[in-house]
Amino acid sequence: MHKFQIYRDMIDIDYYVYFSKAYFAFNAYLKAKYPDLSDIDKIKKIKDEGRIQRKFRNLIDDGKHFKDDLRSLHIALDNAQIENRGEFILFNKVKLYDHRVAEIYNDRNRVDYLIRAIDGEKFIFNVNGIASTPFKYEELDEILNNTELTEPQKRKIKEKIIGYVETYSVDLRDDIRKLLEFEELGVGEQQEVETRIYRGFVEIAYSLRNALFHSEVEPNSDVMKVYKFAYFILRKIVKAIPTN
Repeated sequence: MHKFQIYRDMIDIDYYVYFSKAYFAFNAYLKAKYPDLSDIDKIKKIKDEGRIQRKFRNLIDDGKHFKDDLRSLHIALDNAQIENRGEFILFNKVKLYDHRVAEIYNDRNRVDYLIRAIDGEKFIFNVNGIASTPFKYEELDEILNNTELTEPQKRKIKEKIIGYVETYSVDLRDDIRKLLEFEELGVGEQQEVETRIYRGFVEIAYSLRNALFHSEVEPNSDVMKVYKFAYFILRKIVKAIPTN
């Protein structure tokens, strides 16, 4: 009976392993496609790759099960509450967009403010002639603490930069809900929904990979469901990618 118990306990599929295998295949494609980029830069690039986006759209257009898997992943993420780098991995808040060069705030009413996002994923500000050197978002508090700005001025800069960075992330719950009535949407709206969900899934898959490989996951049945549906989706994407 001891041997029977061992084999019985091995019956269930380990979706952590299957997800890892699917991600290894996906990562092999990323390495072949973008050999000189870091992991995070590969993810940024693949979000914009038209060919893979089209494969993803075809999977949504052609298969009910693929749409069902996306909805099931959304529910499973809500239930599992998996964290990566201190943030929950959810469709409620997904980083779809990356740093963009832009003028964030320019106001000359009483106090002269100029806040800009610049190349290199950095920011600069100038308030009444007090100018910063370029800095990363993670350095914002340190930069502000080492200036002669007033507390209200510091709060204004922090508010504007944090607000700008928050525009990188989008709530995709409404897009996931639209999969239920997908055939009733106009072609333009269908493509917008597909593109946003594609970009969101790539980010979520990368975060799930990090959480798993960096031992941030506490295995249980809810977490296993997340990796189950993430595997189903990623496997179909990888299988759709041509090898040439």
